[in-house]
Amino acid sequence: MKSEEKKTFYSRYISTHNAHLYKKAAKERIRLHFSAFEKYYGRFLSADKSKYIFDFGCGDGDLVYWLQELGFHNTIGADISSEQIEDAKSLGIKNIFCEDARKFLADSTVKYDLIFMRDTLGHFDKNEIIDIMRLIYKYLNDNSLIIIKTPNAESPFSGQLRYGDFTHDVSFTRTSLQQLTEIVGFKDAIAYATPPVVHGVKSALRAVLWKVIEFCLKFYRLVDSGSGTGIFTQNVIVVAKKY
Repeated sequence: MKSEEKKTFYSRYISTHNAHLYKKAAKERIRLHFSAFEKYYGRFLSADKSKYIFDFGCGDGDLVYWLQELGFHNTIGADISSEQIEDAKSLGIKNIFCEDARKFLADSTVKYDLIFMRDTLGHFDKNEIIDIMRLIYKYLNDNSLIIIKTPNAESPFSGQLRYGDFTHDVSFTRTSLQQLTEIVGFKDAIAYATPPVVHGVKSALRAVLWKVIEFCLKFYRLVDSGSGTGIFTQNVIVVAKKY
């Protein structure tokens, strides 16, 4: 898809996509994400709250809001979707900008101590992805992390996320993400699953049932290929470090 055509989709991203999946953005709904953010990302946060953090493609600002609530006031987000940024600003979320995150990062006067890319990388073609990853590497300080979350092509239901958004171009598995991060210079790439996070009775039941399903999938993989390894959640997270 041409870049100008993509801009049309992103300018109406809420009304043509998110509105069919989620309720209207509200701080109460965003706060429901906090337990998952803590589970998936909390271990990677520094005790130093002055660190500079960038959310590349911040969407409605939910992660930016969570980090700011934790005291990371040097957290910044950029997203090309005017609808999502307008929603975020209407909620009072600070330090978010309606701009192509690539341009925003390239124009940055600071380097960052942590950069997030959540549900973003798959919206670009492969040539763009290489350029973006090199740009991120350039604007990260040494001994800093990149955290990527993206739909997982290894999941049995990968097609639901891969083809559920017309602006998606590329799918990834844990191994292709590790390959990508290493080719641009990152080291120690580690992949994580995104299982249900327990925050109540229903989610606790989902977490238990997921363990059963995961065991069955690993057993199937073992029978099929001789190896029971794999990540099968609908999303996968890869964390890599710049030394």
